[in-house]
Amino acid sequence: MFHFTRSGPGNVPKTFSGGATAILARFHVGDLGLIGSIYKKVAQAATLIGIFLLPIFFLPWSSGILELNKQLLLVIMAGIGLVAWFLDVVMSGKLTLRFGALDKGILGLAIATILATIFSVSKFRSFLGVNIGLSDALVSVLALTAVYFLAVNVFDDSGKKVRTALLASLGLAFLFGLLQMFGAYIFKWSFAVSRVFNTVGSLNTLGLAAAVSLPLFLKSGLYLPKVKFINLSKIGALLAVSILVILNWWVLWAVAVGGMLATIALESFMTAGNAKFRISKFMFPMVIILLAAFLFITGINIAFLKKNFPAEITPPHTLSMQIAMSALKENVFTGYGPENFSLAFDKFGAKSLANTTLSNAKFFDGASQVANAVVHGGAAFVLALALFIWSLAAVALRIRKFSAGGGHERIDEISGAMSVLVALLVAMFLYPFNITLQFLFYASVALVSLVLWEEHKKSWDIEEKPLLSLAASLGFIVGLVLALAGVYFMVASYISDIKYASALGQKDNKKAIQSVVSAINWNNKRGYYYQVASQITLNLLSDELAAKVDKSDTQRGSRIQNYIASAVDLAKRATVAEPKEAASWFNLGDIYQNLIGLVGGTDKAAEEAFLKAAELRPGDPTLYNRIGSMYLGKADLAMRLEASSSGENAKQFQSEMKNSLVKAEENFKKSIDISPNFGLAIYNLGVVYDREGKLVDAIRQLEKIAPYNVDKPNLMFELGLLYYRNGQKDNALQSLKQAVLLAPDYANAQWYLALIYEERNQIDLAVEQLDNILKNNPDNNTVLNKKSDLEKGVKKIPPQKVIDQKPL
Repeated sequence: MFHFTRSGPGNVPKTFSGGATAILARFHVGDLGLIGSIYKKVAQAATLIGIFLLPIFFLPWSSGILELNKQLLLVIMAGIGLVAWFLDVVMSGKLTLRFGALDKGILGLAIATILATIFSVSKFRSFLGVNIGLSDALVSVLALTAVYFLAVNVFDDSGKKVRTALLASLGLAFLFGLLQMFGAYIFKWSFAVSRVFNTVGSLNTLGLAAAVSLPLFLKSGLYLPKVKFINLSKIGALLAVSILVILNWWVLWAVAVGGMLATIALESFMTAGNAKFRISKFMFPMVIILLAAFLFITGINIAFLKKNFPAEITPPHTLSMQIAMSALKENVFTGYGPENFSLAFDKFGAKSLANTTLSNAKFFDGASQVANAVVHGGAAFVLALALFIWSLAAVALRIRKFSAGGGHERIDEISGAMSVLVALLVAMFLYPFNITLQFLFYASVALVSLVLWEEHKKSWDIEEKPLLSLAASLGFIVGLVLALAGVYFMVASYISDIKYASALGQKDNKKAIQSVVSAINWNNKRGYYYQVASQITLNLLSDELAAKVDKSDTQRGSRIQNYIASAVDLAKRATVAEPKEAASWFNLGDIYQNLIGLVGGTDKAAEEAFLKAAELRPGDPTLYNRIGSMYLGKADLAMRLEASSSGENAKQFQSEMKNSLVKAEENFKKSIDISPNFGLAIYNLGVVYDREGKLVDAIRQLEKIAPYNVDKPNLMFELGLLYYRNGQKDNALQSLKQAVLLAPDYANAQWYLALIYEERNQIDLAVEQLDNILKNNPDNNTVLNKKSDLEKGVKKIPPQKVIDQKPL
């Protein structure tokens, strides 16, 4: 018989007796304190590792080098931390929570995201996001919410560990980003050997991270271990300012100034009447404000660096808000759903780009996070954001209470965390957030809660309350299921993306299709996987048709039919996976168009698919231009078949050619109606008029675009031929001379220019053009014979008789 004791409630000794089985059955009870602390330490470690790694984390083998890897890290660390915390609660029998005013705001944002995902126009995209946009996806928001919850509830040090991990990570990210800007590349992967690559996001995103983090560096003391005179916080602040100076964009300075003004205001408020108040504490914020004003006014740039940086293109703020309001009108409560800005842009914003060089551009984010929030979450998200901002009133009251209570020793911690939060709120109205910026927002809110509500905790002994114990057990089960489900979906999505990235990097179409099919097997909800698979299958079909025919190969016909069927099926499945995505329908139309001549009726199917894309993306002139180009190609094919046919077949091909030209003309005109300056459609309409024998109309179309394309020798050449055929011989001569001037080796233009000189009896000039052709084509018999005839004084038919001959 064994006997041992433990202290129960009220420190009253309790005695247990029994054999070895009893000891094993109650072993966890005797070690409650030890096991509980282990689980809590795991939760702390997972949280700190996630906080430290996220700003600097990336991996090279997925298509989303930064965002997808950060999302995976976020979900895994949040899942581990949450499960460990639940285990700590269950094993210790004690539930302890820290409550703060900002909790409601964070919870409101999570609930709004859940509702918006449920009613999303593309639910899977809202759940996991797309590689280009992941920060507002439900999985990301829930993981960030879990990180906030863990940071607030597993640490009892006023946020010192969280702050240290965050500052260390941001300092490394800024150092790496600066080295990249100056061309000092640490990693040698192709994507990393670039001045614009960094671990945060785009250069502007890196600058925004630098701007919002300045107060935290300024108000923290982070020193190198055992080398106390090296202040890492000041080094981090210097790195951040260096990035701001190099990029020198007004948005970054506006955010930085917002943070500095918040720092000055908070410190002034909290130190009012304090004898230790010193104006020197405001020196750094005032220097930043003055520096921002000076650089903004003077516009000074570090040209030798900035010339290597590409421009970042985003939709204007006015357009972004117009799209947001339109999405709100269509679905007032939940908007389009998280990460569906691109779908709203297609429907409401594409038309605004119709007369620009970006007419077929697609934007996955608006100009600001607020615009994204309205599109992604509708009124629900706006209300949640308003609730969060309203909760800042309670923060102000708490700060006032702190100040009145003599908490002056906490000034730096409070002003640093709050100023970062203020800077991020300013940034929300000026720039879209990626995962790193979203993470900084949640981390700053956690720091504010830890500093202001450090002692605001409540504990329950769940063993004494059956209902609470049941709730804790159910919470643990639900939390474990959610964590495991989240990790499973993320890992499956990540593996599928690795396969997809492998397919994109393959030069062998057979290996590429194997990789992308594997990606689809792991994740069959991504429309762009099917799009890529259909295009690769089309390439396989092209390879098969181009290959030398082996008469002994009895399976060739089956392979061709299989490729055709597979390409169409995969393209259709893309439209099923994402029916609201215009790109999926455009891809289906492209597949059908490429099958014209192989499968009957594909022209009609292609037109229907392109029109569906135009319905989802109204105002895009490229879609109608694509339909017109398809019918123009069909007309050219019918023209060639007519030339090699006779009788009824020739008449049938002639009729088909005319009908196709009518359809082409109709669609090119629609494209030009949408975008009167769309040069490609204007040119193509000119080609149609040429085919129809309407020379004057054809010339008029090319003359519209000629002034803007004076550097295009091909256009000058074709315009010259049209002029000649219409009897405008002087104009023809000038256009052909312009073509030769732009391209001195342009043999076709030189040939027809020589013919015109021949007609004008300017034999020396004609021979000169022929000599120029022979420099690069010394064995061309046609040119040699023509030169010989001219030198003998033999003139043949004038150019109008040969103007339609096949060029050299």
